[in-house]
Amino acid sequence: MDNGRRDFFRRAGGATLATAIGTQLAACGDGGGFIPSAEASTALPAKSVFPGIAGRVFLNSAADHPWTQQTTDALKKYADAKLSLGSGSVSSAAKFAALINADADEVTQVPSTSMGEYLVTKALGLPESGGRVVTDALHFVGSFYMYEQYRVKNGLDVVTVNMDAEYRVTLAALDSAITSGTKLVAISHVSLYNGFQHDLKAVCDLAHSRGALVYVDLIQSAGAVPIDVKATGVDFAACGTYKWLMGDFGFAFLYVRKDLLPRIQRPWYGYRQTRNFAAPILHVYPLDPIGSVPYESVQINSVAGYFAGSFPNLAIETVCAASIDWIQGIGVAAIEAYRQPLLRALQDGLRSRGFQVVTPQESTSPIVTFAYQDASRLSARLTAAKVEITLRANHARISPSVFNDMADINTFLVAIGTP
Repeated sequence: MDNGRRDFFRRAGGATLATAIGTQLAACGDGGGFIPSAEASTALPAKSVFPGIAGRVFLNSAADHPWTQQTTDALKKYADAKLSLGSGSVSSAAKFAALINADADEVTQVPSTSMGEYLVTKALGLPESGGRVVTDALHFVGSFYMYEQYRVKNGLDVVTVNMDAEYRVTLAALDSAITSGTKLVAISHVSLYNGFQHDLKAVCDLAHSRGALVYVDLIQSAGAVPIDVKATGVDFAACGTYKWLMGDFGFAFLYVRKDLLPRIQRPWYGYRQTRNFAAPILHVYPLDPIGSVPYESVQINSVAGYFAGSFPNLAIETVCAASIDWIQGIGVAAIEAYRQPLLRALQDGLRSRGFQVVTPQESTSPIVTFAYQDASRLSARLTAAKVEITLRANHARISPSVFNDMADINTFLVAIGTP
């Protein structure tokens, strides 16, 4: 359990989950609101803040989260500024750093979570430098392709740890896989498949004891689950913004422990990795001083100086800044606490109806999944009730967010029926 969650329950007097939030959440089923703090301007469920889901039972935020009205207004303000070539953009890296308890200079922007993970591997010299990479069956499926190519084309030793009978990846299984010579352990904090959540501190402690570094995909946890990269010991992490950060595609954050910089290499070269990118010392144009090289640049020895290199999408950065402000106003621990009765109702309802739930019963992440062959067959019954979830080849995923309430869960359960 991460420190943010521990702090929440400590403030609640060390009570159980049900006791800690019971009175505040008792009204969820009849439309009552949960106000997480005096500073927050919005009660949960925050239906009015998300006008795009009006008239829908949207339980699919793990796929693509709706925007708040505040976010939309921020984008409009940015667009208005661009009409006159103004700026209007707001930096978001420091805001994300605060969300995961990182230093502001340990976060930079990248185009996607996958690109962040790829850049981490290149910074470590993989696959050419050899060694072992340990990942697991609940990591992002898109990452499997990269490691497959490293294994097939470069002979890298890649080990994928399987789930146990309860659909978890155990520390014992990781213990057996992380041998001496392992360079990187690559995992998802919360699995996109079934919501299983790793104990990040336990994984990092284990990996570090074997000399390995840890990369964590945060896309299904940041903004929905309390994260403390310092307390847990995470070395690298990346996070796209279009899910629980309520941003958009094509913009992600990359966290790198800055004390690792002397041990790694620049994974690529871009002009913003230099201090004088806008005005390098040139020796090629008229009136330039004579020199023995065409130009001279001065590299920045920082996380951004290693991993950035070009301007981010400033419009989407503005969106992300507004979204993170809204999330912080509510508080991630409060968001996590709010959804627990919804998750329990989903778990109990699906299991009692005979569905094969593959999300561990103790899971507190915002995902509940059940196995179902050719899950697209469920589409008609859900569409009739205006219910939206993720349907894959052989599983269905439900992911409630801050605007959902018990009425939404009940509507879904009635619509889904029995297997």
